Formats: sequence, structure tokens, C-alpha cells
Amino acid sequence: MIIRNHMSAPPITVAPDTDFKVAMALMQRHRIRRLPVIEADGTLVGIVAERDLLGAADRYLQSIADVGEVMTRDVVTVARSTPITEAASRMIELKIGGLPVVDASKKVLGIITETDLLKALVGILTDTRSEPGAARAAAGGNAGKTKAAVGKTGPGRMRKAAKSKRQAGKSSRKGRAKAP
Repeated sequence: MIIRNHMSAPPITVAPDTDFKVAMALMQRHRIRRLPVIEADGTLVGIVAERDLLGAADRYLQSIADVGEVMTRDVVTVARSTPITEAASRMIELKIGGLPVVDASKKVLGIITETDLLKALVGILTDTRSEPGAARAAAGGNAGKTKAAVGKTGPGRMRKAAKSKRQAGKSSRKGRAKAP
């Protein structure tokens, strides 16, 4: 699984000279918590998180402040071909909620966020629940077996085996006398 299949694209972005209040309104309208900050040519220059803007609101309540003044300039990014597990590990390690996805020239292609990762996880879990043995097959177990072959060891088969055992136990007790 790679980033390209799970990122949010195209991303909602702002320029460094965008007023922080405009950026905050944009986040609220789109229900997002971070915005890549780009130059006119699409090159990434920073990222601004909702908490950065809330801090700016405290400091610059009555004055004008641009996103460029409060953004993070040293941005951790990923490529479209980055494995999703690598991006998730990086986010956990750095305690950040999203990573801009860029090409080789630092042009922003999308963003991968905690929400995108959770959607991917739900997709995986939903797939494994709908097909018996899919989790084992995805992990390398039962590789090459069909759904029908994997299903033969499922719960229905186990119930039949338990019922057969109970019936066998009953028939062996029929001929015995009760203990005094």
C-alpha cells in the first residue's frame, strides 16, 4: 500500500501572504486541521496547523498577520510512492498529524493525514471481515487458496464437528447402566 492510493488530492493550500484569519476560515469551512503553504508555482514552503493559527489569534488579535509568520518552515514530506506504513511510522515518531506529498521538485501533490490512514485501516479491516481467511491471505498464510478452500475451516465446519462429537458421546452412553 502506497501513499498515492490514500492521500487527499488535490490539497487545499494557502500562500505565505494569506492572512491567518482567512486561513482559519478555510480550515473551518473544509473541516481540516492543516494547510500546505505554497508559492505561486506550487512549490512547498511550509505548513500551517490549526494550533499555529489559534496561537496567532492570541498574539495578533487586533492586527494583521500572514500565514508565513506562523507556519512551520522545516516541513517533513513524503513522495507518492512512499509505503503507507513508513508515512504512518514517521507521523507517530514525530507526533504530527499530516505530511504533504510532494514530487521531486517539491511541488505539492496532496496530503496524507491521520484521517486518511484511519480510512485505509477501516478498508483493510472491512475487507478481512467480508472474506474468510483474507487476513491470513494478506499476511502470507493460506496464499494461493481459494475462498472456498479457506472457508472449509470456518465456524460452520467447527459447529458440525462439535455436534458430531456430542452425538457420538450420547450414543456411547445409551448402553451403560446408571451408577447407584
